Amino acid sequence: MRCSMQEIFERHFDDYARQHTLHPRESRAAWCIRNCGTGTFGSQTLACPEGHFEEVQHHACHHRSCPRCSNRPRQLWIDSQLERLLPCPHFHVVFTLPHVLLPLWSFNRATMATLLFDCVRDCLLELMADSKRLGVRPGLLMALHTWGRNLSQHPHVHCLLSAGGIDLNGQWKPGCAGFLLPLKPLQILFRGKLLARLRALLGAQHLRLPPAQGLPHWLSTIRQLYLEHWNIEIQPPYDHARGVALYLARYVRGGPVPNDRMLSLDSKGFVRMGYTDHRDGRAKTLHLHAHEFIARVLWHVPPKGLHTVRYGGLYSPADSAQYLSALTHLQAASSCTASAALKNAPAALAMACPICQRPLTLRSLRRPTHQNRENSLINQRTLSRPPPHHLRTPRPNWRSNGHPAACHPGLAADRSAHCPPPGQGGMPPGAA
Repeated sequence: MRCSMQEIFERHFDDYARQHTLHPRESRAAWCIRNCGTGTFGSQTLACPEGHFEEVQHHACHHRSCPRCSNRPRQLWIDSQLERLLPCPHFHVVFTLPHVLLPLWSFNRATMATLLFDCVRDCLLELMADSKRLGVRPGLLMALHTWGRNLSQHPHVHCLLSAGGIDLNGQWKPGCAGFLLPLKPLQILFRGKLLARLRALLGAQHLRLPPAQGLPHWLSTIRQLYLEHWNIEIQPPYDHARGVALYLARYVRGGPVPNDRMLSLDSKGFVRMGYTDHRDGRAKTLHLHAHEFIARVLWHVPPKGLHTVRYGGLYSPADSAQYLSALTHLQAASSCTASAALKNAPAALAMACPICQRPLTLRSLRRPTHQNRENSLINQRTLSRPPPHHLRTPRPNWRSNGHPAACHPGLAADRSAHCPPPGQGGMPPGAA
């Protein structure tokens, strides 16, 4: 039977929550997905001025992992990126985190994501600025994905890199046709930067370690990773960046399962989902129990406050002057700008009465009740409330330990050690 992800959560999440320990970010995401568009977040009534027609619209949850309410934020993101991207070819580069580091990622999501972003940005900008190669500062757009097409744990960063940049003389210098950088030096540099910084974080005790995997285990893992192959892919350049921007937009909001993805749920509680295997290009079917499906979806919920899209080089706000210089050079060499050539999103049309075709007007607005506002977790007090006394981590002794690991900002951003759920049946933290 065909169904939506919201229906899967409605039918099976309560049982899943009773059998598993949930992180607060997972409880919040699951509750938003279940109640999106149901009236829990309020509603509004649109009516024809002549009284011919009336429609009630339920408000969305606006959670970035909810597929039901991701279309408009995704379109706004696409429009903003197409205006930002320079009118020149762009390369698509993919950096993948070695899967042996997944336990560290699970316990340090914010810190590991920042580490991955920084290493990717520094590697690309350093090699592009090398005078032996191109000697320019390009524009760089990066987007973090944590899943594969079968919802597996697969953190990687997609990069849009301009095929050219501003040189030391302030002039635009295009890259070689169809060529960005040699792959082997990029792999070696990325591997060296990430492992060196990871070793420094471990040495300073700025990372939380999984149980039964102490510091000697991870230092040995780092030494082994120096000898292994690192997966970096440089795809051929695109004449314009619209295609890759649209691809990235599918994962910026809405989580790993788009709202238009066909799902089916049988009477035994198994979910079927079709996907295309990127290794062989063949269409396959994922067959999972509903609890495993929910677990895979919730694993990819990003920590609160984590930016999954970041910029570097000419696209960084700090380089706005060089960006304007590059845009001026490219516009002078082209008859049209990239933004004028790529923007084709139709303007949003107001809803009209099906009888008289007059625009509908807002007649009434129903806000969430006080209890629903607390449950919706839009109020941040529900997440900042301290845990019970017996679950609190002992405060470090600042006098005897000058830089306690528990006070590192990366640890406060993610409590992936799975504290007991604050509510029953998957209710969000703070809900009665």
